[in-house]
Amino acid sequence: MQCNTNYTASLENFKYINLNVLKTYATMFPDVVLGLSDHTPGHATVLGAVTLGARVIEKHFTDDNNRVGPDHLFAMNPQTWAEMVENTRQLEQALGSADKFVAENEQETVIIQRRCLRAARTIEKGEILTRDMLDVLRPATPGAILPDQIESVLGSRAIETIPSGHELHWTDLGK
Repeated sequence: MQCNTNYTASLENFKYINLNVLKTYATMFPDVVLGLSDHTPGHATVLGAVTLGARVIEKHFTDDNNRVGPDHLFAMNPQTWAEMVENTRQLEQALGSADKFVAENEQETVIIQRRCLRAARTIEKGEILTRDMLDVLRPATPGAILPDQIESVLGSRAIETIPSGHELHWTDLGK
């Protein structure tokens, strides 16, 4: 467990917590469960530790932060403990996967977010497409030609007249 044993609850103590040592511990002791023994107010250090792999959290607990004694001032009470747990669970969800992919909740917005090739001006039937005839704009509906395919589009011939602003599809083009 990483721990700074200063019990003053001073906000200055945040600079002494050294959460990054958890990365060192993870390398040195790969089979050990990491943890944090924390004496700071709030949830920042806990969330940082969980992000860095901590799975055990120790914080002082009280039923009344106004009690006399060195620990009660910075100790968690039932409400702040519940908030810490909720924030930690949200963080664990947000950490998600190390793999990059289009998430399920992005499927609906992918059309709005992606760009496609569009006619920058009216392209007449039979014209050979050049770069100045093309714009890269949103949205891109399924089947639209995406910007990474622009080299394959250049030099193609318009099969029919393509109106200005129209998103390009392979069915619009021929050789």
